[in-house]
Order: sequence, then structure tokens, then C-alpha cells
Amino acid sequence: MNYSDLLTNVRNYTEVTSDVLTDSVLNVFIENIENKVDRAIDGDYQRRYATSAFVADNSFLDVSGPEGGFRFARGLQLHKSDGTIVWLQQVDTTFIDEYSVERSTSDTNFKGEPRYWANWDANTLIVAPTPDQNYTVELWYNETPERISSTNTTTYLSTNAPEVLLYGTISEAYSYLKNIQDMQLYEAKFTAALKLFADEQMGRKRRDEYVDGVLRIPLTSFDPKGGT
Repeated sequence: MNYSDLLTNVRNYTEVTSDVLTDSVLNVFIENIENKVDRAIDGDYQRRYATSAFVADNSFLDVSGPEGGFRFARGLQLHKSDGTIVWLQQVDTTFIDEYSVERSTSDTNFKGEPRYWANWDANTLIVAPTPDQNYTVELWYNETPERISSTNTTTYLSTNAPEVLLYGTISEAYSYLKNIQDMQLYEAKFTAALKLFADEQMGRKRRDEYVDGVLRIPLTSFDPKGGT
């Protein structure tokens, strides 16, 4: 389903023309639903990886640069010059502050190979100890996925889970139109569709049949003697 189809379908379902449900109004509803989906599930299409660097004598790592916008880190890997890779442990910012009092320093008492990381603010991570040299770091993170629009007519969500986007936008439209009964109907449809999408993204796509076995649906077994 592309952007034009989405707008047309919402107007067809609600039986309301573009005079009331204008493109600009529907764009707000669509963005609201995209935000709901992003916060409700951890989809593979939101996952990104980037290489950055810890700078000597500086505990802070700027994460504002990735295209699509940094949402949250899933993990940090320290890539050492000898080829070894070390996972950093996430802790609270208070732990970092107590562990390494001097955040940006040349004092060797507070410097070393980073072992811990924490969220400092929306665009910055902090590590401890303060790096004693420059280190390569691989950042595993989630970004805000691309949004559907008149200039970006399809997205992963609109292609792979169009019913989620459609039902959610319709429920927003009915809320705007003060039609509570139909709003509740399509909210329920949206919730059901979102659950199936989440089961796929965070369930079936994260399974390994060799390790977890083939996914099976339990069937009722009948006792030939008349019981169950």
C-alpha cells in the first residue's frame, strides 16, 4: 500500500471527502500511528549499526549524527587494536559518576579502557573509565524508521503490515470525526493487527528452528475410549 492508496482507503472507509479529511489532517494521524508502532514493538527494520570512536580524555560519545535519528542504544562493542572485541556493560549514570569522578581528564588515575556505558542525555552516551586513548566502538541502536509521505510513498510498515497503518489511521480519523463507536471498532482492529505484527517481528523472526524447534499449534487429542 502506498501513500496515495492509504489516503484514499481512509476516506473510503470513513465515507468522508478530502474537504474534511485533508492531506494535512491525515498526515498527522498517520504520524501518530507510526509513532505508536515504533514505541510498541522492536522491529528489525528499526535496527541499525554504526562505527564511531571514543576520544582520549573524553568520557562522552555523541550519538546525534545517525541518519533517521538515534532513539536508543542496544549495546556497545569496543573494537581493540589487537582485533579483540569487548562488550561494554550498561549501568546507571550515577554508577558512572561514582566510578569515574573526572569525566574529561588527563589524570591517569581516572583513565583506562572503557568498561561501562550509560545514557547521559538524548544525544549523548557516557563511558567509564575515561578513555586513555582513541578506541573504535560499534554502536548497536534503534532509529526512527522512515515515514510515509507524498515524497516517500512506501515504507517497510506500509509494505509489510499495511493493515496496521490503515486501521490505526482510520481509528484516528473517527476520533477526529467524533464517531466513538467506529473509533473503538478500528482501535480494536489496529490492536489485533499490531499484535500479529509484533508476534512476527519479536517472536517468529527471533526464533531459530534448530535451537527452539519448529513452531507448532497445539491440537486437541481425543481418547479413543471416549475421553479427551
